[in-house]
Amino acid sequence: MVKVKVKVLLVLFCLFWLVACTPEYNWRELTVADDRAVVMFPSRVKTEQRTIQVDGLELVFSLTSAAVDQSVFSVGYAPLSSTLDSAQTERLVQAFATALAARVGQPLVPQALKGEVFELESVVAGQPSRLLGRVLIHRGMLIQAVVSGPKKSLSKENATEFMRSLVLR
Repeated sequence: MVKVKVKVLLVLFCLFWLVACTPEYNWRELTVADDRAVVMFPSRVKTEQRTIQVDGLELVFSLTSAAVDQSVFSVGYAPLSSTLDSAQTERLVQAFATALAARVGQPLVPQALKGEVFELESVVAGQPSRLLGRVLIHRGMLIQAVVSGPKKSLSKENATEFMRSLVLR
């Protein structure tokens, strides 16, 4: 009887150890935006870069992202010319925030233009989905943090954790 209990405990311990070693979310802290910010990503990241045209300006836009299931966690950033005035930087924030809202077919919410986190809900491929975003200018860098995915696999807690982890330096 004791041997059976020991074997059961051993099997349970091994199962627990295996589950603990293969987490769906394996959070890691990374610097982004040329060391202007730190953020926690839930899995291995990849970074891509391309030149884009926004509001008549050419920007070198970098995107660091990670995926877990059907959810994507990303931080995009572009250095801005020091010759831009405040009206131009406000238009850039508006353009990026508007693009996020349009992506999910929702109107732009006021806090999106203030550099605050905003949430939009939609239906993508027949599934209720959420998008949390934040667009801001910090020390001459446009920064856009976004997490999106189906509600069934992207919990509000994990989405909020990602957005809350963004710390400006």
